[in-house]
Amino acid sequence: MTEKHKQRELYRSWKNTYYHLSSDGWKNGRLFNTVAQYAYGMTLIGLIHLRFGLTIYSFSLMPNHFHILLSGTGMDCVAAFDYLKRKINARLVMDGNPSLPLDYWFKLTPVDTPEQMKANYIYIDRNAYELQYCVPGGYLWSSCYVYYSKISDLFMACPAASFSKRKLEQMTGSRIIIPDDWQFHPVYGLLPSSFIEQSLFYRLFPNPKEYQTHLVKDYEAFAKIADSLEESFIFSKEEREDLVQKLLWKLFHGKRLKELSGNEKGKLAVIMVNQYKIPVPDIAIGLNMSEKMINQFLRSKDYVRGN
Repeated sequence: MTEKHKQRELYRSWKNTYYHLSSDGWKNGRLFNTVAQYAYGMTLIGLIHLRFGLTIYSFSLMPNHFHILLSGTGMDCVAAFDYLKRKINARLVMDGNPSLPLDYWFKLTPVDTPEQMKANYIYIDRNAYELQYCVPGGYLWSSCYVYYSKISDLFMACPAASFSKRKLEQMTGSRIIIPDDWQFHPVYGLLPSSFIEQSLFYRLFPNPKEYQTHLVKDYEAFAKIADSLEESFIFSKEEREDLVQKLLWKLFHGKRLKELSGNEKGKLAVIMVNQYKIPVPDIAIGLNMSEKMINQFLRSKDYVRGN
C-alpha cells in the first residue's frame, strides 16, 4: 500500500468535524486557466455541499490549487476531493488544457478550536492577497467578499428557479437538484453566497473592524497555517516592520529596537526565521544585523527554538 493509499484510509476514518481541505500546488500546470473554468470551479464547490452533505464555510480557488474550510466526515471529504479532481480534470481536457497528474493529491487538516477556525478563515481569505492578486477581500474566485460586504448586491444574478432543469444540468455539469434560491451569474457562475454557511463566521468575527484587523495584522495565525500546509509566503517590508514592533512589545515589554542587546536581537531574529519563515537577508536589513551573525544564532542550541 502506497503512502497516499494509507493517507486516504486514515482520512476516511476521521470523525465528523471541521477540516481545512487544501489541494496540492500543481507546479507545472494550472487548475483554472480561464474565467469559465474558475466559474465552473465555483459551481463545483456548491455541488459538493449538496452531493456529500458537507457544510462549506470558506474557500479560495487559486490558479494551481484550492482551499476549502468545511465540516463533515473524513470519508465525505475524501469523496468530495475525488469528485472535484475528476470534474476539474474533465473540464481541463475538454478545453484542450493539460490533464491533472494521476497522483494529484490534497491535505486534510482537522480544525479543533475556535481560534484555529479563525486562523483558517484568515489564511484562506488572505491567500489571493498574499500572491498580490488583489486587496484583502477583493478576490472574485473565493468566498472572501461574502462577509461584511455588499459586493454581491451588484451582481446581476438569476435564481436557479428561473432556469429549466436541462439548462441547470448544462450549467452545473450535474443532475444534482439545485435549490430554487441559489443564484447564478452569467459570467461568474454559482455565487458563493448561495451555499456558504455564514453564522459561524459572524460569531467568530462579530464586527467588520475585528475581521479586517485579523485579515491584515494576524501574521502569527497566517504563518502557523502556512507552515502546517508547507506553503510558502512572503511578508512585505511594511509587514515585517509591523511584525518587529509587535514582537518587541510581546517579548521585550516595548523596548525599542536600538535598545536591544545583541542576544535579544538574536532571539528576535531566530523567531522571525523559525516561526515566520522570513529570509535571513530581509531580517538582517530590518534588525541592522549581519547575515553571518544571524546564522550563528540559528546554529546555536540556545537559540534554535527562539528561546
